[in-house]
Amino acid sequence: MPAIIELDLDLAEAPTIYPARLHGAACALLEPSAVPHDSNHKPFSVWPLIGDGPMARWRLGWLSAVSPTVSFGPVTFGSTSHRVVRHRTEQISFADLARTPPRRRARVEAVSPLYFSRNGRDHPLPDPVLITRSALDRWDRHAPPALVVPESARRELLSTIYLAEMEGCTVEGAVGARTSQSGFVGVVELALTRAANQNTASLFAALLRFAGIAGIGAQTTHGFGAVRVLPTDRDRPSAHRARSARSSRDHRRSSRPVTDASVSSPAITGDRPEPCPRGDQSRSWSEPPSRG
Repeated sequence: MPAIIELDLDLAEAPTIYPARLHGAACALLEPSAVPHDSNHKPFSVWPLIGDGPMARWRLGWLSAVSPTVSFGPVTFGSTSHRVVRHRTEQISFADLARTPPRRRARVEAVSPLYFSRNGRDHPLPDPVLITRSALDRWDRHAPPALVVPESARRELLSTIYLAEMEGCTVEGAVGARTSQSGFVGVVELALTRAANQNTASLFAALLRFAGIAGIGAQTTHGFGAVRVLPTDRDRPSAHRARSARSSRDHRRSSRPVTDASVSSPAITGDRPEPCPRGDQSRSWSEPPSRG
């Protein structure tokens, strides 16, 4: 069944990490219980490593209705091998996900660059319909037949979802020794219009929880599109709401708008794009790729 797998890794020997190595390490951990390596739709997602210093946390998502078999031996990134100090697996069935209480708004943080591939072109912005369609497609690909979303419910959700607010920017990160990829990093608030009924709100809530496991967009098996759902004002105690509103206004004043310049390559513009404010620092996007 779907699961969140977290590993605390010993990084006494500093690794050089970029998305292809995250993917390779995840395949070594999960593919014996998953699918052939050349499958187009692997049932897992990968976060970048979070943390600094001699320890880092690595999070993986398991999407299949069949429980994973994971070997918690050393994790290898390229030429370096790292001991698993601690590990934790939290499983949740599709049936439990489907019983998530309904909601009509949600704040979603893109922890690593999120983008969509459309007809051979990349779209590095958090389009609400593309976000929702990505979650729906992954759900239907891995859920038991009885829980596949009916076409009518899919249409209803896609016709009522909208982007209520966005704070973030596009960033460019190394994919390999000679390639890079732009994607959105930041927080978006998704909401449903008044036309959405209770069943649509329930589906919306279930997909949000699943997206925290499955990721959103392209190359989620390489560390892109890692997301988490943040508390909204309605989820917080009332005493916290006024502080949250003030903080949100201050952040909006100082946040950098998304512009075409933010996705330009430094090699073209001569300037490195201004970094986007983030809570966690990810080794995957901050360290240069290996030249070996």
